[in-house]
Amino acid sequence: MKQDKDYGRNLYSDNRRKSRIKRRKRTAFLLAILLIFASGMWIKNSIDKKKILSHNEKPQEETIADKKKNNDEKLEKEEKKEEIKVEKKENISKNDKKVDKGIIVGQDGLKRNENNTIVMTVDEIWKNEDKKKIAFLTFDDGPSEYTPQILDILKKYNIKSTFFVLGTSVDSYSQYLKREVEEGHAIGNHTYNHNIKYFGNYTPQSFVQDVKKCDDSIRRVLGQDFKTNLVRFPGGSFNHKSYENELLKAGFKHIDWNIENGDARRLNVPKEELLNNVKRDMANHNHLVILMHDSATKKTTVESLPELIEHLKSQGFEFGIISQNN
Repeated sequence: MKQDKDYGRNLYSDNRRKSRIKRRKRTAFLLAILLIFASGMWIKNSIDKKKILSHNEKPQEETIADKKKNNDEKLEKEEKKEEIKVEKKENISKNDKKVDKGIIVGQDGLKRNENNTIVMTVDEIWKNEDKKKIAFLTFDDGPSEYTPQILDILKKYNIKSTFFVLGTSVDSYSQYLKREVEEGHAIGNHTYNHNIKYFGNYTPQSFVQDVKKCDDSIRRVLGQDFKTNLVRFPGGSFNHKSYENELLKAGFKHIDWNIENGDARRLNVPKEELLNNVKRDMANHNHLVILMHDSATKKTTVESLPELIEHLKSQGFEFGIISQNN
């Protein structure tokens, strides 16, 4: 009987011990899982933090790089400005005399502007023709779709010219007028409507009103401070004395030409003919005021321009612009 009791107690005790062992194993297992989970979360958070830090640092690095790039670009622009200043002054000696804003009279007696371009008034061009060989390239009727090509050619040769613009063309191609001025070319007035019927209702007073209307178009684009009193009559001023007098009374000065390439005589004049017209007529002049046209029907004028410039240079001509202040 006693043995049975002892056996029962031992069995009970053994079961309790096994139960405790099982609980401990479960607890240890759960703790291990929790530990693994916690470790995983810690690793994930660490990786996320690194990503955030990396993301935040990258723009900072880019910002530093951008600042360096901007500083380099700013320095490059300043250097270019200095180069331009030097280039403008290289042909101006200490003995040259300043006579007007931005205008210098050199030892050769010629006036040059800040771009080192010869500048002459209308009277100076016609009265001093015994002096140095100077060619004034002039373009009527623009701006047009061909203006950018003309400007590109002039820029390539570092030559400035005079553009006599129409008010109607200015209204259509204002961006090209701006470029002409930005690149140092002179602007003249060619009236608003290009009326060549100098009689009847188109009186001298009507003509001046047409000039003033073109002037208004120019100022709307270039600003009210922009001034030019230089005018070219559509078709030329020949035999229109009453119109000339009325124009002078209004404060404007006109100029015609002494050489033309002949591009207005008919459509699509071959470029060889345009060049020959100039070569034939230039022989007796030291000052050439060359009439050409900047319009949609004058493609061959654009095509002939490089050869014209080359020929003039080979004959010893410099290039100038006509003053906007006469």
